[in-house]
Amino acid sequence: MIATDGTAETREVKPGRLISELERALKEPGCPVCQFVRESERSFFSWFQIESYTAAEVQARLRAAIGMCPGHSRHLIAALGEGEGHIMTTVMRHALAGARQTLRDRGQPGLCPACEAAAFGAQRGRSVVLGGLSDPAHARLYSHHDGICLPHLRHAAEAADRSALRLLAERLAESIPERDGSALVAAMAGVDADARARAAWRERLAEPPGQGSTVARLCGQLELESCPVCLARGQADRRYVQWFVERASERDPSLETDPGQLCAPHLHDIAVIDEAGAASAAQRQRAVTLGQLQRLRERLDQPPPPPRRGRRGANENLTPGANELGSTDHCPACHARDGVERSQLALVSASLALRPVREIYEHGHGLCVRHALQIPEGRAAELTHRHADGRLAVLSWEVEETARKYAWAFRHEPGGPEADAWIRALGQIDGRVFEGAPPLAGPLALVHEPTTAGQT
Repeated sequence: MIATDGTAETREVKPGRLISELERALKEPGCPVCQFVRESERSFFSWFQIESYTAAEVQARLRAAIGMCPGHSRHLIAALGEGEGHIMTTVMRHALAGARQTLRDRGQPGLCPACEAAAFGAQRGRSVVLGGLSDPAHARLYSHHDGICLPHLRHAAEAADRSALRLLAERLAESIPERDGSALVAAMAGVDADARARAAWRERLAEPPGQGSTVARLCGQLELESCPVCLARGQADRRYVQWFVERASERDPSLETDPGQLCAPHLHDIAVIDEAGAASAAQRQRAVTLGQLQRLRERLDQPPPPPRRGRRGANENLTPGANELGSTDHCPACHARDGVERSQLALVSASLALRPVREIYEHGHGLCVRHALQIPEGRAAELTHRHADGRLAVLSWEVEETARKYAWAFRHEPGGPEADAWIRALGQIDGRVFEGAPPLAGPLALVHEPTTAGQT
């Protein structure tokens, strides 16, 4: 369950309660584990807005994680709207403090607290499903349900025994041939509440410069109020999605020979723009998955090998073939985007040796903290870390100034440019929150479906 401060609370669940929870989950369509993730996130953000954002433990986790991940930051923005600046001011006070400490320590941020709640929901959903399937009556109910999605089947395969894993695999193998369109995408990739928000921010991205030298183009990007690497990353994602949609509409045969499979977030990114294009990609993945499921079922039908002496590995003799489902495919969209991201970061690092580039950089937004941390040493690291810390210091002052003016004694003072510091701080810490766009490029109350939030 989720405690009143929004944190995950681990408790042993009695078998009778497991059965009851599974039965309730099976009354709803769609993946039952996704339902538990959705409920965990709903509970986390509900308590977060009510009171837990003021709890010392939650604030410490925000400092350690330097805020929330991009997807959950967008979720929080959409849930609060632009009129709840006092909550975001408190959140960003701790996120900024954590970001400055992380820069000084040359450390790595911790796990987003909302992601921890989602992971707890997935773990609990898996326990409920696997525990409930031990009852024959509920196993029969499950055999007529949509069943869990492929990502959560991979997760369940890590802990399922032979009987449960066989039922899960058989149900997915039976259900996905009957699905098409968005239902097929959900079966192959789960649900993604963040996809529409990602797409909305990518629409706000500036177009890459078409002319000029490499340095001139970089200088143009450095003049924007956003991280140049996040901008290039977002443009690469948008470019690939648009390219895929165009090729899918033309039935380009090269898509059939492209190595790997689209990851769940990219499959949802395509579905937002073109459901038919996403369905065509999901159909190819369906064929691959059916083959994996068939091989898994064949191995489950084989008798388990005799136990070996010594310590037995996890799931040894219980779930043969589960590793095949657990393997992650190469995503061509991630490969293309990550290549652009690495290249742009290397270009920024190399170009800072030039005085004209340094001057523009020092007067602009510069790298976000997430990307500055990826330049670990050298003069470029010294410059980017010092510049990022300076920007964070000013943003911290603005956030404190905003908080001061919320106080009753200062209610007579007019608001100033510091009022939107929390929005700008989100982009300064991690430009991926806005997909590389300037944070003030448009309204923040973006569409966010009431389903599972995800990160890119």
